Amino acid sequence: MKAMGAADGINFTGKCDRSPNTLLSHVLMDFAHKSTGSNNALAERLFQAYFTDGIYPDIANLATLAAEVGLDADAARAHMADPKAIAAVQAEVRRNSKSTSGVPFFVMNGVPTFSGAQDTDAFISAFAQVAK
Repeated sequence: MKAMGAADGINFTGKCDRSPNTLLSHVLMDFAHKSTGSNNALAERLFQAYFTDGIYPDIANLATLAAEVGLDADAARAHMADPKAIAAVQAEVRRNSKSTSGVPFFVMNGVPTFSGAQDTDAFISAFAQVAK
């Protein structure tokens, strides 16, 4: 994994010695999307924090990471502690689990396209189909 990541400029360090439950990360991603219309910067920071920096994604660390990408840390922490926000993300997970068979999972124009790692040709073909 380290060699494959290095080829794409990703430094998988293995510094974090435990696997997290990612529910709160997903709740935070929901907060970012609702707050700004995008969660891309947060997603990049979360992956870097865990895979490179070795930061375990507990609620305190997640709030700090949210602030690093310009989100309000207190509002992010409140959203992650909100039972309704957690339940909404869990419901979305249940809905998506019916059609998602691997990660990453790609949806283009609202249509499930493919799952799992794909080569460049798969993306080119999918984009060509969407462009029609």
